[in-house]
Amino acid sequence: MAEIWRLFPKDFDSKLKTLEYILIDFRTIEEKEYYGYIEWTHFLYDVYKPEIISQISSLDRTKKYLIYCFHWNRTQSVLAYMKENKFEHVYDLIWWIEYRENYWYKLIKD
Repeated sequence: MAEIWRLFPKDFDSKLKTLEYILIDFRTIEEKEYYGYIEWTHFLYDVYKPEIISQISSLDRTKKYLIYCFHWNRTQSVLAYMKENKFEHVYDLIWWIEYRENYWYKLIKD
């Protein structure tokens, strides 16, 4: 059965700690440069680039994913797309700002 959920920071953090998930950042380049991104992020997809659909479509639908954006508005669309396209395990972080300020991981700035 498919698991497509929105998670609060504590629950997202618990899943991230297992290291079983592919972590994807769906923010703009400017947001990534200013705030940084979560240390274990595998992919950084700019939601405003035209190739975003092909990037998501190329992912393995059977893998486990954790996704996030700045305010979780953009990932609502991503989450709906992944659900419609039969991704099996996707979890979306609600309130990234709280997460980046209060949880255990390191932020990376390039």
